[in-house]
Amino acid sequence: MDADELVAQQLGAETPGQLSDVQGQYREAIKQKLAERAEELRREKEAKAAKFGAGKLAYERGQYPASARLLEQALNEEGPFTQLGGEIQLWLALAYQACGREEDCLATYRTLEKTHPLPAIRRQAADLRYIMEAPKLQISPDERVQIPVLTDLDVNRGNRAPVARPRPPVKRKVEKTWDEEFWENYTGPRIMTNKYVWAAAAVVATLAAVYSSYVQRGLISP
Repeated sequence: MDADELVAQQLGAETPGQLSDVQGQYREAIKQKLAERAEELRREKEAKAAKFGAGKLAYERGQYPASARLLEQALNEEGPFTQLGGEIQLWLALAYQACGREEDCLATYRTLEKTHPLPAIRRQAADLRYIMEAPKLQISPDERVQIPVLTDLDVNRGNRAPVARPRPPVKRKVEKTWDEEFWENYTGPRIMTNKYVWAAAAVVATLAAVYSSYVQRGLISP
């Protein structure tokens, strides 16, 4: 809807073409008045939003009494039943709680739940009131976590560079000679009564020793 249509409706006509000559003469003057009124409303809205923003900023800075005063002023100017008025009251309840005014905080939440026309505002107020009224968790001294106090020794110790621990020497694998492997895997024979068997065993042992000696000298390859 443009400005001419709005003026026509203000003068009781459905369209600008239905205006009389006299009404047409006043059309521009009425348009000017409407524009001025719209500008006034815009400035008022900005002023209310600025005061609301100042109240939130004071709350975020920990200035809770000042925050409550600014939010109360913003609420008086805006009214309680608009969306902005509902948001102001939610912040005002938080400021009351931070100031230790818990009864005022709960009363604000209950009023919003019962009277505000927007469901979103009512739901937020109900959720915050539920949290506010929830029983506080009691913790006995025995259940508290005790954090030990660091001594000077602990602090200095924490500033030191870690000392590298010596590593055990790496054992190099040395290949065993043929005779070492032979005697390591050798299983002694059972009792032998035959003298020829004993003689054969002695010959085998002698040949093994001679062969190992030649291998170590490089006279033959294994």
